[in-house]
Amino acid sequence: MSEESLSISNKLAQTAKTPKYRGAIFQIEADEKGLALIDIKESSLKVYLMVDPDSDIILETRFFTYGGPIFTALADTFCSLIQNKTVEEASSIKISEIESLLRDTPHTKALPEDAVELELLQKLILNIKEVYPEKKNVALAAREAMETIKYKTQTVEGRAEADAEWNVFTHEEKLQKIEDCLHEYVRDTLRMDGGDLEVLALTKDNRLQIRFQGACAGCGSAMGGTLFYIEDQLKNNVYYNIVVEPEDPFASYPPLTDEEMPKTLTP
Repeated sequence: MSEESLSISNKLAQTAKTPKYRGAIFQIEADEKGLALIDIKESSLKVYLMVDPDSDIILETRFFTYGGPIFTALADTFCSLIQNKTVEEASSIKISEIESLLRDTPHTKALPEDAVELELLQKLILNIKEVYPEKKNVALAAREAMETIKYKTQTVEGRAEADAEWNVFTHEEKLQKIEDCLHEYVRDTLRMDGGDLEVLALTKDNRLQIRFQGACAGCGSAMGGTLFYIEDQLKNNVYYNIVVEPEDPFASYPPLTDEEMPKTLTP
């Protein structure tokens, strides 16, 4: 048995073995729900809080750490404590309150008083209130943008407005708006995996013909998830009625001759 295991409570050790809140929350999840995401890190511990920006109530919590059982148990207990509390209330929690919940008996501490994890988690907790105002503003801006997207893509009135706006642009202006969107939302993601795309043409009925390049040219997901992502970004940020059509990667190859055709084996 290690020296560390002798100096921590059984309850702390058990909590560390079976944490309920370990995981992550991504910004896209918060944006889609119109919520704020506080993701705050201290040493090897990162805590994620999904917050309603209207009420400042924490609706979901997660954490991740490489810091061993003490950090795991402390973070898991903290996450359980702040569910449905306000950001102000969560920021006011003392590390002594968390430690006391991990004791086996009321008068025996759950871990050594000089454990560095105690100080680090308390510092993280105090910082939550400091970073929240900026995260709240991000959430409110994202919510407004999502409402605009929903209006222009899912309502009759919104689509009529979008049609009128789109039809005012020249062909060159439409292509430029498409390129601007691809530059902002798509190309960096493709290039991280060694790929890219080229815009070939935009037809009168708003079919955008593209050619995948690099790693994307031979990737199966380019015709699935990647294609859906590209089209979704263009529909949301440029014009709801754009349809993306990738070039057939084999279209430029000449047809096989009779001699090149595979032979059918007969029994």
